[in-house]
Amino acid sequence: MISICIPIFNYDVRPLVSSLARQAKEQNAEVEIVCIDDHSDAQFEAMNHGVGDVYVKLPKNVGRAAIRNLFLKHTKGEWLLFLDNDSIVNDCFLARYLVWLDKDTKVMVGGRIYDPKSDRPECHLRYRYGVEVESRNEKSRRKEPYRSFMTNNFLIHREVLQQIGFDERINLYGHEDTLFGYRLEMAGIPILHIDNAVVNGEVETNADFVNKSEEAVKSLVTIYGFMQGDARFCQSVRLLRAYNSVCHWHLSGLVYAVFKLFYKPLRLLLVNGRCTSMAVFNFYKLGLFIKGVRYEK
Repeated sequence: MISICIPIFNYDVRPLVSSLARQAKEQNAEVEIVCIDDHSDAQFEAMNHGVGDVYVKLPKNVGRAAIRNLFLKHTKGEWLLFLDNDSIVNDCFLARYLVWLDKDTKVMVGGRIYDPKSDRPECHLRYRYGVEVESRNEKSRRKEPYRSFMTNNFLIHREVLQQIGFDERINLYGHEDTLFGYRLEMAGIPILHIDNAVVNGEVETNADFVNKSEEAVKSLVTIYGFMQGDARFCQSVRLLRAYNSVCHWHLSGLVYAVFKLFYKPLRLLLVNGRCTSMAVFNFYKLGLFIKGVRYEK
């Protein structure tokens, strides 16, 4: 059996559940659809209530790591297929995963793409980041299978999730997938990347994306705190490699000074969508990370 696991937070998940239920019926597959609502606002809880085969409403928000572990409690399947609640799936989506179930691989990642129609001025920074950083085909992802792990669309054997689990010390948005992918690598568990992308249905505004990115940097600061002695982990994360590089050349103070000087106008440019350079955006995140690690202890 496959348990399709959909964490919900402030999104109408009914179209996704309907599409998946139809595909399961067409494939005559043994599937259950399990939805856990991470304490959404009342309007979304009302529209989604009772959706799927199993519906659970949490009394408080537990975050992206803890909610994924909770699916072990509420599912019965040998395989767990995780999807973000804003995913848009094509008509062959479920069938493309089903063909792999009798293989030896225990973790599969399908990928994500972005609809060009989502590229509106108020969302251009998020859209560009999605296209340039996240939307990688299976050939590209297979070159770095663990660094390319993403939680938005992946299939995993129950025993592997029980063994590895998501680290619940990560209670902010971001990088729970980074750490999970790394721990899969350390455990020697292979990841198979396949061509089975979902469309990212909700593209945040530039302002929302900057806010989320700032929270993700704080999350990475937390992870860095308890993984600091693990040089291999630091080497596996782009932002940590950049941080270690400027520290090696004794430039972190200078980088932070420049960041602090230009922080307000730079943030405004990103929020307004006037700057969509990935190099500038990466510098912004590096400055935030240095601030978090060295100046907010």
